[in-house]
Amino acid sequence: MTATTDSTKAPERELVRASVRDRAVLLDRGETDTRRDVALLGSLGLLDLGFGESPLAEMVAVIEDVSAESLSAGFGVWAHRMCLEYVDRGPASVRDRYRDRLAAGTTIGVTAMAAGLRQAAGLGEVPLIATAVDGGIEISGPIRWASNVFDDAVIVFPARGDDGSTYVAVIDADTSGVGINPAPDLLALGATASTSLALDRVFVPESQLVSTGLTSFCRSIRPTFLALQTSFCSGIAGASLTEGAALLTGLGAEFADEHATLADDYRSLRNRLYDFAARIDDVPVRDLIQLRLDGSHVAVAATRLEATLRGGAGYAAKHPTNRRFREAAFLPIQSPSEGQLRWELSQSR
Repeated sequence: MTATTDSTKAPERELVRASVRDRAVLLDRGETDTRRDVALLGSLGLLDLGFGESPLAEMVAVIEDVSAESLSAGFGVWAHRMCLEYVDRGPASVRDRYRDRLAAGTTIGVTAMAAGLRQAAGLGEVPLIATAVDGGIEISGPIRWASNVFDDAVIVFPARGDDGSTYVAVIDADTSGVGINPAPDLLALGATASTSLALDRVFVPESQLVSTGLTSFCRSIRPTFLALQTSFCSGIAGASLTEGAALLTGLGAEFADEHATLADDYRSLRNRLYDFAARIDDVPVRDLIQLRLDGSHVAVAATRLEATLRGGAGYAAKHPTNRRFREAAFLPIQSPSEGQLRWELSQSR
């Protein structure tokens, strides 16, 4: 049940899968990080799929592949790819400065847009405050959660002015005034360099403003955002269902009907994911929100069933079953959280 799609990049994708598979235990322990995975993808031309004539389904398949081997790696790749998405939609000054190195994977990207997406949905204001100064803006405030936060990263984030103005900005992580807080110990995601930041009068020149219309920008990127998030849900769900299928013997046969139901749900999820990716600009956003919510549900249920079928062996911390179970626990709280997704669906009835 692992990801498959027609692709001229199939050999490169298999190379990536093998690399991530070999490093999955180290990633789980936090003894390495996701920069190596991003760099490999970039060297193989797999990070800028979904732009121009390349269908978004190609990028969906890449993130599925990576996430089937390690959700830490898949999550890091998704965050990087979204940063590239934002930069690609910016003016020439932003693209010229950042796009090539993000596409090559030589610089890692941080998506810190959760607060912006929440504001665009009507769920609170962005806490980053912008003040106009000569040549650009100064920004102060917290970024409460972001991933891939390495010292040499590129960060895209929202801000708002007291006068009602809004912005999407891009900076280097080592810019003066950027404070990176120590990363907390996380369940299964220590390799993702996920943490909070504090900005203190960070100067952003006009040439590094991706957008001056936060709501319209968030609406433009959200279809891709949700589809690629669903990709890592689909990736880990497929891996768990494949593993579980081999355990439906003996006492495991008692769970055959449950596994079959989940497998049907997974196929429905994946069929919708690839259908939507093929026409991403024409899909109602409500359908994409439902897709992302369904993805989280299927992934959590699949990893739980795999753990049940595996039994005591899967309770060992180093076992892949245990790792997938822990990784999937993050999906209902990742932004947009299950609560936000449900609320947004309720508002669109």
